[in-house]
Amino acid sequence: MFFNNKSQSNHDLNTLGSNNEQSIDLNNLVNTNSSPDLSSSQAQSVLTEIDNIYNKQNIGSGASAPIRRKIKKTSSNVTKAKKTFLDNLALLVGSGMGINTSLRILHKNTQDKSLKKVLYSMLISVENGSSLSQTMQEHNFLPDFLVSLIRIGEESGNLADKIKRTVISLDKDHRRRGQLRSALFYPIFVLVLTTVLGVGVSTFILPRIGQVFANMNVKLPLMTKILIQLGNFMGTYWYILVPLIFSTITIIILILFVFPATRKSGQWLLFHLPVFNDLIVKTEVSRFSYNLAMLLNSGIPITKALSSLSKVHDYYMYKNYTNDLANNIQGGKSFHNIFDMNKKKTNSIFPFAAQEIITAGEESGKLPEVLEQLGEKYEQESESIAKNIAVLLEPALLIVVWIGVVFLAVAILLPIYSLVGNFQT
Repeated sequence: MFFNNKSQSNHDLNTLGSNNEQSIDLNNLVNTNSSPDLSSSQAQSVLTEIDNIYNKQNIGSGASAPIRRKIKKTSSNVTKAKKTFLDNLALLVGSGMGINTSLRILHKNTQDKSLKKVLYSMLISVENGSSLSQTMQEHNFLPDFLVSLIRIGEESGNLADKIKRTVISLDKDHRRRGQLRSALFYPIFVLVLTTVLGVGVSTFILPRIGQVFANMNVKLPLMTKILIQLGNFMGTYWYILVPLIFSTITIIILILFVFPATRKSGQWLLFHLPVFNDLIVKTEVSRFSYNLAMLLNSGIPITKALSSLSKVHDYYMYKNYTNDLANNIQGGKSFHNIFDMNKKKTNSIFPFAAQEIITAGEESGKLPEVLEQLGEKYEQESESIAKNIAVLLEPALLIVVWIGVVFLAVAILLPIYSLVGNFQT
């Protein structure tokens, strides 16, 4: 069930907002047996009461202008709360309930405070005559290609089905991102753990080993001298070096993978790493193929579909390439012509097999069907790579750890062997 509140009598008052003690009865809004939407007088009465409550709570910026006139924008990124909202909206609309009533019910039952404010603003827009797709675009609620899909559903009278397709697309995107995050977790965990152990050994163990060797009347090899100097340095300035090392690692991660202005460098690095390159290519081609097929099957022109998809990709190289596809197709070129224009760039973005399949689908007039099959094929392959990435990366990580362990062992054991040799002579 999408309702989160406990069962209560029809005369109970439902609270709006966690800190609000005023409430209104909206149970009569759910009576879908008589009419899916409220009459205009009922709607106006309900909205007036909601408006008064929100104004008293000072939700939003706190400005004196009525909230009714404001558009509460949000990020087009799809959060878990938004996906749950779309799931529930598809159920309500599919059961025959009107958009207005569905939005009121979901607004009332939404626990996410920021989403609740956006839904209230969207509800006002819809009550004032805007369509669902129009108000979603005004509020920057979803990516453009999903808004286009919902607009087609409104125009064709098949809105519930298009919302369900939107949810399926979001599920697939969430799964693809999860695959890449899972793939990155193992090597990052191993490298961070190795760094922590290395810093711990250098700070607390090496200085003591250095003191032992300093009392020995033996010539130390170069590796041991380097190790002792490192240990003495870490033991003396650990309170500066340890925070500096971990803050540096954090800053590097933020620069490479978090900050929008510099994230391209991290994407370029991942794109050129073995194993990760194959995972990224198949994940992005799967996303491109499935979403383009979904838009084309819904009747959206290919140039508009490609233009919308160019904003969806996570990696800048796919954003740029998809935008180039839209511009070139707008200019009258086919996929085959575009793929041949810059083979080196195209081959790095799309596998040759994918290019041939798309070209064949275009020439046969079955591009949407071919794209959907291609998306499923590469989705399965990307899932397989993500599951096996720990096995694929394990040799490289073991080599890195092995080099560190061997260096430490040799540096410690060489002086001991020299000392034993002196005792024997």
